[in-house]
Amino acid sequence: MSEKLTILKDKFQKGESDEEVEGLTIIIDGKIKEVFDEVINTQKEYSEYTEVMRDVVFTGLRSILDNK
Repeated sequence: MSEKLTILKDKFQKGESDEEVEGLTIIIDGKIKEVFDEVINTQKEYSEYTEVMRDVVFTGLRSILDNK
């Protein structure tokens, strides 16, 4: 699998406060789209990219912290 992933970064104002937060947009295309599509088509608990991405992030973070 190619290690290429497009992530766009922007700043947003959080709610009605003056706090700025960072927002990320992940482009789901190419090989990553193929893998996400395979997950959606073979795992009944996933029906859209956002569900797959959520678990990818939390599982990945858990793995990083466990290996610290």
